[in-house]
Amino acid sequence: MRKTTTQLDQTDQTGLNPAQLEAVKAPMGPVLVLAGAGSGKTRCLTIRIVYLIHKLKIRPEEILAVTFTNKAAGEMKTRVAKLLGQRSGLRPMMGTFHSIGVKILRQEREKVGLTSNFVIFDDNDQESLLKEILSKLKIDPTKLKPALFQRIIDRAKNNLEEPEDIDDNDNYDRKFKDTARLVYQEYQDQLLKHNAVDFGDLIMMPVKIFQNHPETLSKYQEQWKYILVDEYQDTNHAQYVFTKLLASKYKNLFVVGDDAQAIYGFRGANLQNILDFEKDYPKAQIIRLEQNYRSTSPILAVAQKVIELNPRQHQKKLWTENREGNIPTLFRADDEMAEAWFVAKQIIDHQDGPSNELQYVPDEDTDILSRIMRHSRMKILPKLRNRKGLNNVAVLYRTHAQSRALEEIMIESSIPYQIVGGLKFYERKEIKDVLAYLRLLVNTNDLISLKRVINLPPRGVGPKTFELLKDALLEKKEKKLAEVFEARPQIRSFFEILDSIGNIEEEATILDIIKSVLKFTGYESFLRDGTEEGESRFENIQELFNVAASFSKLPWKEGIGRFLEEVALMTNIDELDENSDKVTLMTLHQAKGLEFDIVFLVGLEEGLLPHSRSMIEANDVAEEIRLAYVGVTRAKKQLYLVYAMSRKQFGTRNLSVPSRILKAIPEELYEVYESEF
Repeated sequence: MRKTTTQLDQTDQTGLNPAQLEAVKAPMGPVLVLAGAGSGKTRCLTIRIVYLIHKLKIRPEEILAVTFTNKAAGEMKTRVAKLLGQRSGLRPMMGTFHSIGVKILRQEREKVGLTSNFVIFDDNDQESLLKEILSKLKIDPTKLKPALFQRIIDRAKNNLEEPEDIDDNDNYDRKFKDTARLVYQEYQDQLLKHNAVDFGDLIMMPVKIFQNHPETLSKYQEQWKYILVDEYQDTNHAQYVFTKLLASKYKNLFVVGDDAQAIYGFRGANLQNILDFEKDYPKAQIIRLEQNYRSTSPILAVAQKVIELNPRQHQKKLWTENREGNIPTLFRADDEMAEAWFVAKQIIDHQDGPSNELQYVPDEDTDILSRIMRHSRMKILPKLRNRKGLNNVAVLYRTHAQSRALEEIMIESSIPYQIVGGLKFYERKEIKDVLAYLRLLVNTNDLISLKRVINLPPRGVGPKTFELLKDALLEKKEKKLAEVFEARPQIRSFFEILDSIGNIEEEATILDIIKSVLKFTGYESFLRDGTEEGESRFENIQELFNVAASFSKLPWKEGIGRFLEEVALMTNIDELDENSDKVTLMTLHQAKGLEFDIVFLVGLEEGLLPHSRSMIEANDVAEEIRLAYVGVTRAKKQLYLVYAMSRKQFGTRNLSVPSRILKAIPEELYEVYESEF
């Protein structure tokens, strides 16, 4: 026991900078720790928990520590357990908001009409239930999709809104609001009948219990007198109210966060929760963790200029004792392929030593593989030899669709890579769906592709019906096929659409055909269901337009054949060694909380970062700026800022404008990379 206490004393006081120590030893009451990127906030939070137990003799069971992910909660538990040692068998309550909500609901289930064996519906369960509800209410699911109502209901619950509160939402007409309220109410009724809750209920229901049963709230206020919340900037309204209710009696609320890294507004996170902390708790103590242990001074200088674009924020300035380091590099690429080539060349030069073998020659008249692999005027990128340490390299971008050009160059250069938080471009469902439609146009006997898309969008073709259709097609029995068509007119319509597109004149381009497929099959409207995810998937298809555009000068049937052949070459490349190091490709949203020695931040153009969808609302643009700040502060040793002067969209090349984020960085804070390509 003495050994544990000695170890704790050392952990408490050794290795903590003055600001961290001030946070750990802050007096009881409301405390806001503004923890800048790379400032050691997790260590500060965990040592605070141990300090409360060992130094202030607070009982562990009176402490509640909340975070957002199971991984973060697991790390917190491990660190606290290691610091506490064997001193006590009791541990603080530590977990995610949702896991804490479940524990409360298990205890208080009867107050919301649940029984002890209630189940939690995931996204797929929600969608299935909503499909049944739309059918029951005679709502056409091809026009108003389950995913749209799922998003509306999730948002409503994040804002603690009941079905009747839907009327307060903007951007919906009266008729749709009536429909949304009806679906939401029926959905809640059905959940209750199923003895089920969804993830939104795991916070909303405890809040309602607290509000409607003061004695229950008092019980939990006595149980958890000391509350700590990690990543406070990511809390939504329901989580904010949940926390505020629990802390309202003793006000021992210790929150850690960074408004400069608030990037999840699209998920319902409310930045005002952290900005208004002092309004909620006028006696709050504010502590700033500004010493950065991750990045070099030149990288932090760029980060500071980026975040200064944000109009309203808690002022802080990151600094580091690590003043040595390479100045960030800016590269202006001709287009998205040159951007990818630059990234690949820098990786190869870093791993294998500088090489002058690269020469980039833009050529709109040839397909991509010709440009990469066979063009007579182009010197080929050398193959990467040294793969050790590639896990320290990351390429960050705003949208998943941007990975396509990067992936193609990585493959050609033998640079192993992994996509984090998403599939490789040609493995994404929406890409495979469109390719399946195109394969059917050139090969009507492709029953694998037929099976994939016959019910996309839904046409009422179940497994049994498809087997009947397949048998009729394989046996070439017209009578049997006619019977299937008579039983399912929508199948006849499907084949008529394909036949109509297949008879389009040869002078049409491959882009004309793809757009016709998307429009006349209903796949585009099926995909663009009004959700953020639907728009992101359609962006991927737009990126497919850019690949296909390379074949637009060929008659469309020949163009599709060449296009499908090229895609097959890209997707059938031998699997890389899973044990080897890999470069990480990911969106900026997925990079939060991670760090890498070398970071490439690509696509720094207006319309990409900030994204075009953010341009209407000032708050949305501000979040895009914070997203760029998160990207910059992932870099430990070397940062590359890259933008393209032109980029293909919808199969057409458009000129790009450098991002306002780049314009905010003084020229003396970076060096410009000059190159022949």
